[in-house]
Amino acid sequence: MEAFVPRSRIITELGGPENWAYKYLEPVPGENDKMKDVATRDRLIQQRSLIVDEFEKGTLDWIQGEGDAEGIKKRRNEIANRLREDYWGLDPYIRARSYYDRAGLINPGGKLQFYPPAAVAPAPASTASQVQTSADDLD
Repeated sequence: MEAFVPRSRIITELGGPENWAYKYLEPVPGENDKMKDVATRDRLIQQRSLIVDEFEKGTLDWIQGEGDAEGIKKRRNEIANRLREDYWGLDPYIRARSYYDRAGLINPGGKLQFYPPAAVAPAPASTASQVQTSADDLD
């Protein structure tokens, strides 16, 4: 395993020194409220489609190879970066938060933090708004 994972990151369960155990973090009430804002979601998707069209045109220009090839490639890469950055503005409106968000592994802007400095615990909810779940809630 050490050929692929640094020894210091192998968990004790597998014979390494990393003292880590999986602990499920319950969903936080309201963590997906942005998904209810369909007007903003639709506006962001419409804006994104313009960038997608621009990227497709840039890709066609790059494939056809007419003109300044390096300039066309550079412009296409710039559009690809805009498309990547744009996704993270849309993300809260189309993707439900998951364990990875709650644990601090996926951060705003898609920044990954595989080993967060401290365990991220969800903010305690008041007992009045606490959501109870059961096996019947699963699809």
